[in-house]
Parts: sequence; structure tokens; C-alpha cells
Amino acid sequence: METIETSVVVVGYGGAGAAAAITAYDCGADVTILEKMPIGGGNTRISGGSIALPLKKEYIQYLERLTFNNTPRDVLERFVDESLRTDDWIKELGGELVRATYLRVSIPPITEIGWRHIPGAEYGIRKHVKGKGAAAPDDPPGERLWNLLSNNVERRGIKVLTETPVSELITSPNGEVIGVVAKSMGKEISVMAKKGIVLACGGFEYNDSLKWDYLPAKPVFSNGNPGNTGDGIKMAQKIGADLWHMSNLSCIGGFKAPEYEATFHIKLYSENFIFVDKYGKRFADEAGIDVHDYGRMFSYFDAHKIEYPRIPIYLIFDEVLRRRAPLWDGVAGYNRGRYKWSLDNSEEIRKGWITQAKTMSQLADKIPLDRANLENTVKKYNEHCKAGRDSDFGRAKEYLGPLMKPPYYAIKLWPALFNTQGGPRRDKEARVLNVEGKPIPRLYAAGELGAIWGVLYQGGSNIAEALAFGRIAGRNAAGEKPWR
Repeated sequence: METIETSVVVVGYGGAGAAAAITAYDCGADVTILEKMPIGGGNTRISGGSIALPLKKEYIQYLERLTFNNTPRDVLERFVDESLRTDDWIKELGGELVRATYLRVSIPPITEIGWRHIPGAEYGIRKHVKGKGAAAPDDPPGERLWNLLSNNVERRGIKVLTETPVSELITSPNGEVIGVVAKSMGKEISVMAKKGIVLACGGFEYNDSLKWDYLPAKPVFSNGNPGNTGDGIKMAQKIGADLWHMSNLSCIGGFKAPEYEATFHIKLYSENFIFVDKYGKRFADEAGIDVHDYGRMFSYFDAHKIEYPRIPIYLIFDEVLRRRAPLWDGVAGYNRGRYKWSLDNSEEIRKGWITQAKTMSQLADKIPLDRANLENTVKKYNEHCKAGRDSDFGRAKEYLGPLMKPPYYAIKLWPALFNTQGGPRRDKEARVLNVEGKPIPRLYAAGELGAIWGVLYQGGSNIAEALAFGRIAGRNAAGEKPWR
């Protein structure tokens, strides 16, 4: 078996891996990155690119509510302290962070900080990368961020081995993690790290077994990178790592086309729509669901019928919404660059992705749904719109748009992951902890592999955490004394 030696090994070349590698290198370490996919970027490159950052240390009270105090305060404090330096760090890389803006206002709207009613939310802000050192201004924000990070990796001459999946952690007789086993060019290799290993290889969005065991909704698809199959979880477990936050997720409503591995994140730019379950009935304020929190809506289980009646749900809309804008804007997700959604959704109707009918009863027959239920549901909803008050679910008056202009349309929406949050438990120094709560020597983790988010998820926080804990992990791994 060929052996490669380096000071720090980074497993995974996304936002967290790049931040760890850049920081370790700048601390004087020789760094090698191992990436299983043909290209780097992970979920960072194909994300919406927003970074949720604190404005002041008081932001921690907001984070404590989001995590239900399940994440130790010292970990949150370290995250806030490190994130307060992210603006300056991006400038050092040659970029600039600016307040995030959105070309269209979707429903529900994407706000600066998602859970605005929680104390401390006023101390947070979402930003995007823009400017010198980043890609052209018209590139998607996630692409701009990734180009900035990857350009800095290249400028430093950091070694990157793509199509090199890691399968195992190598430990010394006294339990220190000193290397990894990987496969490169069809051959098994060992990469030995004189100082430390950083696991930054993502979540388990494409591991059906882990999703079935840990996630509350079933089945669950993914909007992100197919390389995220839980590799880091399995490797860390094998040497005694504890796990946390395995049931938490960032979940949207996605359309799953049979031709594509990943889903399309459906966004709505008109009020003229409702969601119905598989029985043709409304069940929620459709305009009041946080874009990252659809998982709770999908995961309702009917114990009497022994089913998930909201998997899938059906988006029902009329000609007003159909003509307003494409249901997928192409900004984020693994399908970006792989498919261009038609501006008026006509091509997707032709493909059969969107079902069209002249009347609501014909639409029900085509889907199929219970005809009487769907007709009565739409009739009642239209009455709410006329009255200006949704007495069933409290949908805000400004988001009540009637379904009155035929033809009528339906598209299936499935639970679709932006990412999972669970993985190896880590401390404030990004050290992976064993089941007794003690650090596993020389092993660090960053990014969505064991993220700090325990219950609610704030949009933009995974990238913020990837950058913050990537830097913490890289700095600490580079600071280890060589084991030989």
C-alpha cells in the first residue's frame, strides 16, 4: 500500500474543509485534502450562499433558544466569537461580505434572520460574498463563496486529491488518530498525518439507512451533494465517537423528477396556491412555514392509518402563479447547471412534472385525489380569501390569493434535505468526543458533520459554522505536536 505523509489531513473539500486547510496552512502546517467527488465544493458551492453571522455577542441568546440549550454554552460562545471574525477573514482572502439581498421575494419571504420573534435575533444578519477575489457579481452567491475559498487553496499550493474516498481512520496503540485509509486511482493508499485529522466530509443526505433510522419523515430525498453519504459518521463511530443532533435537519419542499438524483427546491412568487395532503385537505398556514423547516410539516404520522399523510404533499395553484415565475429559480441545489427550468413552467407541464387540468375536479382525477375533498377545500379557501381572513389556519391576509383563474395545476412536493446536522459530537475546540465525553486525540470535525444545531435551524448557519469551526479545527490540528 502506498503511503503519503503530511502534517494535517482534511477529509472533505467543501466550505469547512477549505476553511480548515487554509487556516492550517497559514499556521505553518503541510496540508493534504482528500475529496471523494470529482470536484470540490460540497454543499457550500451549490448553496444559496447566505452566511448567518452575529453582529454582537448577545446573539448567543438566540442560538440557545434554537438549540434548546442542548448544545453546550461554551461551544455556542466559541462559535459566536469566531464568527465575529469572519468578515475580516474573508477580507484577508481577498473577498468582501455584504448584506444578503434577494432578487424576488418568495412566499414565505426569506428574511434576514428567520426566527425574528426569538430574543437575540436582532443581533444577527445574513451576508453574501461579493467583490475582489470572488467570482463575477452575477454568479450565484454560493459559487462566489466557493471560488473565493478554492482560489485561496490553489494559491497556497495545498495538495488536493479528488476522487479519493476515505474509508477508515488509522489509530496508534494509545488511541491517537494518525492517518486515514483511502482509495485513489483504483488503489488503496494510507495518508499519515503527523499532527491531526479534520473530518469535514458532510452529512448523510444520501444514506438511506441512516435517514430511515434517524430522521422523523420517511422517505426523505435531498437537494444537495450526492457525496454526502455519512462516511465521517461511520469512521468516527468505529473508533468510539459519540453522536449528537442526528434527528435534526434542514428540510425544504422539493420536487423529485425521476431523471434527476437530487430534488428541485420549489419556490413560490405568487399568493395563489395551497398545500393539500394525500386526501386533498389543507393542513397548515402555507405562507407561515420557514423555508428550512418543512421537515416538521412532512413528519406528521397518522397512527390510526399507519401512514404519513403529508408525504408527498400537493402544491395546488392556478394560472396566475404559473405565469408569474419558474417554480425553481436555479440558484441553489445540486441540479444547478444540470437543468434550466422554463420561465413560465410550460416545459415542465409538457414533461408531466406539473399536472394541468381545466377544472379542479379534473385535476383531482388526474393526480389522483379525492374529488369532493379537493373541490371543497379550494372552495373554502377561496371564501377565506374573499373574507380576508383564514379562519382555519391563520394565513396572513396579505398572502391570501384565491384559486380562480384556470387552468389549474398540481405538483408533488417531498421532504428534501438541504442538509442533515447530526454526526460526531464535538467540543468548543472542534475536537471529536468519545462516548465518555473525552476528546479523541488528534481528531477534529467541522461543518455539517456533527453540526451544533440541535432543534431549530437558522438559514445560513451551516455555512457560518463551516467557516468558523473549519478555522478552529484547522488551527488546532496544526498546533498539535508531531506524534513522531
